[in-house]
Amino acid sequence: MNGEPTGPVEIRQLFPVPIMVTTVSNAPALNAALMDVIQKNRAQSPGLARSNILGWHSDTEMLRWGGEPAKTLGLAMLQTCGQRTDDVGMKAGQPRFEMIMEMWANISPANASNQMHCHPGCIWSGVYFVDDGGDASSKLVLLDPNYPTNRMYAPDLQFVGDGGERFPVRHEIEPAPGRMVIFPSWLNHAVKPYKGPRERVSIAMNVMALPDRSAGS
Repeated sequence: MNGEPTGPVEIRQLFPVPIMVTTVSNAPALNAALMDVIQKNRAQSPGLARSNILGWHSDTEMLRWGGEPAKTLGLAMLQTCGQRTDDVGMKAGQPRFEMIMEMWANISPANASNQMHCHPGCIWSGVYFVDDGGDASSKLVLLDPNYPTNRMYAPDLQFVGDGGERFPVRHEIEPAPGRMVIFPSWLNHAVKPYKGPRERVSIAMNVMALPDRSAGS
């Protein structure tokens, strides 16, 4: 037999992972206010040890102690997530879930990083950059959820698209003051070691969907 073994091959890239990157309105003024409440809380709290290597990690109650600046950022997060979340079983316009959230601050000195991790029990997670610290090379790393499947079998093989491009197994996003990055909470993510001249300040957020008790009343 001569010729190609098949006809034209159509590549269908299904089941996308939604990553939202945006800039919060009035970021300079908001960042100044956020910096103030974060530094005040840092002065009186030893912080927690979670995915962070070095640096300071606040408790997850920033919406309580962060005042209006934290509430403003939280509302921006909830509104953005709400625009990209659909309850397919909703009837007569009655929401079946209530979106709630938690928030915490991170301060990273030189050589700080965050281990690869995900956020169980949540639907959306996000990070907001108050100050990038002067080092944009220390990026947020998002890992392809299918990564282990093929790489465990043959690490040097990657799938190829219509244009010959390789399907990436990771995606990196540069920090910038005022930038907010939102992704599904099950997506593994990390932060590369930080090398900036001053401390980096960021805020992490989780959105949870709880059954709306008023929906059945």
